[in-house]
Amino acid sequence: MPPDDDARAELVSCGRTLLARGLLSQTSGNLSIRAPGDRVFITPTSIEYDRIEQTDIVVVGLNGAVRSSTRRPSSETPLHCLVYETRPDVGAIVHTHSPYATTLAVLGLPIPAVHYMIAVARTTEIAIADYATYGTPELARNVRDAFGVPARAVLIANHGLVAAAPTLQEAAAVAEAVETLAGLYYRSLAIGKPVILGRDQMAEVMAKYLAKEPV
Repeated sequence: MPPDDDARAELVSCGRTLLARGLLSQTSGNLSIRAPGDRVFITPTSIEYDRIEQTDIVVVGLNGAVRSSTRRPSSETPLHCLVYETRPDVGAIVHTHSPYATTLAVLGLPIPAVHYMIAVARTTEIAIADYATYGTPELARNVRDAFGVPARAVLIANHGLVAAAPTLQEAAAVAEAVETLAGLYYRSLAIGKPVILGRDQMAEVMAKYLAKEPV
């Protein structure tokens, strides 16, 4: 796990990178890193990503209680904390409202294996968590229930995307890959019937991805 100052710097830098790449917009979405001592470093609520500084990053416990900050943590803190509690393999989370992934979430369409890059998400179908009001324990539980090991991505109905991985860099890469995948699926649906890769085809791809961990 990165030291405290490094974690803050990484969250600020990653937020600005994802903003520049169109995965984040204004204040929507949130990022976090799990740290030793049952702590979570998470982006603050209601601050644009190009204005967030290291001193704005909030430290909370796994119970969501603020331990250190002059800012309020993201409204989705319960979601982040519950995923960390139930997924010891997860060290960082990226939650976005990126356009194509969110469009499919609005349509209630899980993302199947229309391209082998889905292996980045360690699954052959990106599931959809049931809708609940943002920032609520119910939404956190819905995401937890849909986010089975070893999957690294899940959609939230009528809301957005959650990507998770051992490191923030990997979680951001998963979020970006899923957005690209969602765009391919959306456009292929507009033209015709997408061809889905089969179980054996994806098993071969997954083995190749796992052989070169980390992503």
